[in-house]
Amino acid sequence: MTYGSGVQAYTTTQVATTSSQKQLIVMAYDGVLRFLRQALEHMEKGEIEAKHTKLTKARAVIQELASTLNLEEGGEIARNLWNLYMFFMQKITEANFTGDPSHVEGILPAVQELRDAWAEMKVPEDDQKAQALDRRVPAADEGTRLSVTG
Repeated sequence: MTYGSGVQAYTTTQVATTSSQKQLIVMAYDGVLRFLRQALEHMEKGEIEAKHTKLTKARAVIQELASTLNLEEGGEIARNLWNLYMFFMQKITEANFTGDPSHVEGILPAVQELRDAWAEMKVPEDDQKAQALDRRVPAADEGTRLSVTG
C-alpha cells in the first residue's frame, strides 16, 4: 500500500463512519480549499494539466455541495449558499480557461469563511431548518463517488 492509497483508505473510512452531515460538509470544504491551493501551485509552475485536474475536482465538490441544498426548506440561507456556489464554480471555470490565479485567489477567503462557519455551527438533530441545509444524500455507487482527497 502506497502513501496515497493509505490516505485514500483512511479518508474513505472517515467518510463512511462520520455520523454528522455537518462533518461531511466541513470535509468537503477542506477538499475544495486543498484543491484550490494545489491549483494555484500548479499555475505558478505552469503545470496546465495538473492545474486543470485540481480545479475540476474543486468544482465537482462545490457542485456536490450545491446539489445537496434543499432550496424549498432551507429558505434564504440555502438560496444564498446556492448563489455563492454558482459564483465559485464560475470563478473556477474562468481560472481554468484563462490560467489567471486571481479568480481562485478571489474566492479562497469566502470558501475558508464558509468552511469555518460550518465547523462552528451547532446543528441540533431536531431542528428542521438546519436539517434542510444539512440533509443526508444517498451514497452513490462505488465507481461514481466524489473524492475530496485528490
